[in-house]
Amino acid sequence: MKRLKFYISSTVLLLSIGANAQQLKKVTTAIPAKKSVVTTAAKKPAAVKTTQPGTAKTGVAQPVIENVNFAKLMNSTAKVMFIDSMVVSTQDIIKSIPLAGGCGTIEMKPNESGTDYDYTYTNELGTKRFISTKQGIGLHTLYVQEKLGNNWGDPEKVEIPGGVNDIICPYLMPDGVTLYFAASGGEDRLGKYDVYFTRYDDDNHTYYKPTSLGLPFNSYADDTFYLIDDFNNLGYLVTNRHQTEDMWCIYVFEPTETRQTYDLDSISEAQLDYIARLRSMADTQTDPEALAAAKARYEEAKNGGSVTHMKYDVNFIINSSTVYHKAEDFKSSVNRDQFPTYLEMKSDQEKQEAELAKLRAAYHNGDKSVANTILKMEYDLFGSRQRLQITEKQIRNTEIQALKQ
Repeated sequence: MKRLKFYISSTVLLLSIGANAQQLKKVTTAIPAKKSVVTTAAKKPAAVKTTQPGTAKTGVAQPVIENVNFAKLMNSTAKVMFIDSMVVSTQDIIKSIPLAGGCGTIEMKPNESGTDYDYTYTNELGTKRFISTKQGIGLHTLYVQEKLGNNWGDPEKVEIPGGVNDIICPYLMPDGVTLYFAASGGEDRLGKYDVYFTRYDDDNHTYYKPTSLGLPFNSYADDTFYLIDDFNNLGYLVTNRHQTEDMWCIYVFEPTETRQTYDLDSISEAQLDYIARLRSMADTQTDPEALAAAKARYEEAKNGGSVTHMKYDVNFIINSSTVYHKAEDFKSSVNRDQFPTYLEMKSDQEKQEAELAKLRAAYHNGDKSVANTILKMEYDLFGSRQRLQITEKQIRNTEIQALKQ
């Protein structure tokens, strides 16, 4: 009887273990495994190899951090309209993005070793630039420089909190505060490089902890440049998802003022997953009129090219192919009246920036007595920039509407 009882108990225990194993298998296979992405350092920007997430010997996918993050981010996938895309080689990335002249300039050049790339963003005025450079076999480090008179000041390392590293592809918005970049190691990471944004804290002279742009902008692949062209209301995302070696896809999209997400009650999980992975642009194109208008702006941007600022004292960019130089150029009577006020605001800001540059130069030369004055001027200048940016956008939007009539 004792042996029979022991046999029955052992059988129940084995059945219990088997049931739990089947249940565990269902849980672990619910999260898809990340695909392997291989890049070549000599050909691709900031090239690296990303590895296959941990897989048990049984072939069952393990819940690695990238897969956990994808599942966590999927419900907040941004609702944004992608209007076009093009596949280009590494050396053609920059020249294939028709940023308006007022957006500043981006550069991507092979570094001294020839095994990777350095990335530079310079603002429209040519007074500030961010440089991402890599020394030897280390990681990319981000620096900022400001022009003091006719010369560039010493580069200062940009400290970004939040555990991100190997920072590449910097892009500063016209507000002078919002900084986009690609980096590794963030909390919500999906691939080797994900796109983030942060803002500058003028009070503490530091950057806030960056925020991942999430889905569909980030992926298991390398997502690098994220550029917003406020002048044409267009955005550009550079990624190597779904691409062969040394090829990149530039997605063109229409940016939104605030982040919009999908109504989870009106979309299936499968549909949302498809959009989150950016499998089809057509799934994001739900407004035919908005799509047609965005495509027209994109064609205009491509045909207009860069805007030159050297021939006139005043250059007010309406879009990539239309630039005004005096109040009389405006079609809107409201803008004709407001433009002189805008020019006065711009002149005051330029004077503030010139004075601030002198004070900073004095401080760097040892005159520490100007420290408080610099802090106050930086605070005042931040407000001036914000007001000028708002006024400029109001004028531009009003004029675009007037041109349509």
